[in-house]
Amino acid sequence: MKIRFTLLIFITFFLLLVLSFPMRGLVILLDDKNQISTTSIEGFWWKSQLNEIVIDGRLIGNIDLNFSPFSLFKGKFQFDISLSGPELNFNGILGLTFLREIFIQDLALTANPQIKIQSGKPISQNISNIEAYIAYLSFNPKGCTRAKGEGTGQIVDMFGLFSRNLDIAINMKCTKDQLELVFESIPSGVLEGEVLINSDFEYALEARSQRLSNKIKEISQLNFQKEPSLKISGRLDQLLNSF
Repeated sequence: MKIRFTLLIFITFFLLLVLSFPMRGLVILLDDKNQISTTSIEGFWWKSQLNEIVIDGRLIGNIDLNFSPFSLFKGKFQFDISLSGPELNFNGILGLTFLREIFIQDLALTANPQIKIQSGKPISQNISNIEAYIAYLSFNPKGCTRAKGEGTGQIVDMFGLFSRNLDIAINMKCTKDQLELVFESIPSGVLEGEVLINSDFEYALEARSQRLSNKIKEISQLNFQKEPSLKISGRLDQLLNSF
């Protein structure tokens, strides 16, 4: 009887300790390189708000997190999450399954990425506007396991290659453990390509333009056996830091 009572006290104390663990403490544990700063962190790990998040000197915005306890009965550990910021806004579900799959579900987002242009006084230039809906996206340690989503956007033609801004359509899927984003201009033929992203956040982009190819053929009078393409690869974190 005494052992059961002691065990009950221990379990109760442990649950109270877990439930009362502040989000601020969790952020400190996860941010071992001191790359994240906020003006304030409110609440506990299961319901919290992080205000004016800055990562590597870039303002991300405000995040709201709400844990869904009923997800545990489905073998998941999931949160309702929303972010509002100057370049990215989204709301949806983020979680982890008991099989070690990280997943995103029912996520709607808008993105307005900007780059800084050095012309006297530095100014921020919007480079695209994207709206997307991710029905489901999941990764395990090996890579992409399931993906379904689509989006539309407009790319700002900063260099005058296409004589106008481009409207594009985007679709996502898993290809050989990698996330593949397939994009195509509206109307088609102006620009198309794909981006492959692996579990280490390394990306490989290939883009093709029938219009540019035709212009090159006219100028150079060369006959291509294969349509030329632009290929870029690297790490996503380095790409984001370059903006």
